[in-house]
Amino acid sequence: MAINSQIYLIGLAVLIFLIIVFLYIRKISNDGKLKLKIEKISEPNTLNVSQEIPKNQESFNLYKEVSKEQELVILNLISMDRSMFDIDQIIGFLSNLGAVNTNNYYVFYEDGVEKFRVINALKPGTFEEITQTFAVTIVADLYSTLDPYNTVKQMIEFALAFSDKFDATLCDQDRTPITKQMISHVESKAQDIARLKQLNKNETIGA
Repeated sequence: MAINSQIYLIGLAVLIFLIIVFLYIRKISNDGKLKLKIEKISEPNTLNVSQEIPKNQESFNLYKEVSKEQELVILNLISMDRSMFDIDQIIGFLSNLGAVNTNNYYVFYEDGVEKFRVINALKPGTFEEITQTFAVTIVADLYSTLDPYNTVKQMIEFALAFSDKFDATLCDQDRTPITKQMISHVESKAQDIARLKQLNKNETIGA
């Protein structure tokens, strides 16, 4: 009888151990997502249509000076509860990080060349004293930057800092919360463009 009890206890212990291992493996499999504030964004029923973020932000004419080749990276930072950001705090935050006010949007430069710009995600896209917005867009044309890969890295660093300070969700162009895989894809694209730019530069020098 005592032996049966021991066998039962051992079997129970093995079962508990297997359950723990299963839960641990499932947790690891889900670790592909960034540990960011990427909760799903609620869509209030009372949201005014005029406040919607344009779905096709490339039509926002973000870069009027279109180059022959263009590869836009667009990130959105959206207030978690759709409450309006404090515009004075945003402007102060951008200024403290070295962004330059250019026609009421903010630009980060490297050696006089634009790296990326930060705009109001709601039309008309500018930041003014009376601006009310729950979403901010970060955008860069990788073909126009000096270092596409580092530009993407700095965009992500800025986005994370903004997200922490203003309780915002980091999303892609389609307003889908960003994952680690998405960022890796963008970084890979930036590396490809950097190689193409260097190849074109070498061909120009050798011509």
